[in-house]
Amino acid sequence: MSKRIRLIVAAVLFVGWLGWLGATALTKSHAPIISRAQAAGATVVVVADLTTGEDGRVVHLIRQVPQQGAFPLALSEKADRPAIVVKVLQSLKDGPAPEAQIGVANLPDCVGYAGPGRYLLLLNKDAASHFEGNRDAYLLAERPRLPGTDPSAVGLPVIYPWSDKTEADLLDQVKKLFP
Repeated sequence: MSKRIRLIVAAVLFVGWLGWLGATALTKSHAPIISRAQAAGATVVVVADLTTGEDGRVVHLIRQVPQQGAFPLALSEKADRPAIVVKVLQSLKDGPAPEAQIGVANLPDCVGYAGPGRYLLLLNKDAASHFEGNRDAYLLAERPRLPGTDPSAVGLPVIYPWSDKTEADLLDQVKKLFP
């Protein structure tokens, strides 16, 4: 085979490979990938409607301490962060009924909030607490830290945007992570 024919074959294969890479990139899912470590620590999975908090608004968390009674804790919302009280749209695993309003104490400290809308939340129920108005209290599941590592290296809990484009991919991931 001459050098010219080998060059043409190599060029055709290279252009075909680039075309395949381009087509794969265009049809790839753009849904976020759910952290397996965070999912391992979650017991409740819901899709919730999040709104932006009001700067300085205080929400009271009532914590029951054995043999000492109830202690109210004042949690402040921030204007550019999600509000503490959210409305559940869909329960995917062991969550409250749709349309229920719940409180998520550490929601303002999360990563992944891009404005009001629907989000996938991986939660743990705080059985020893409730929010004013008798709303159930939850905490976002955090990624567990590895033994011997700095606790600050774990990072903040993550929430995942839920949209019509990402719904199928996120549901598939949830089914695999929570059989």
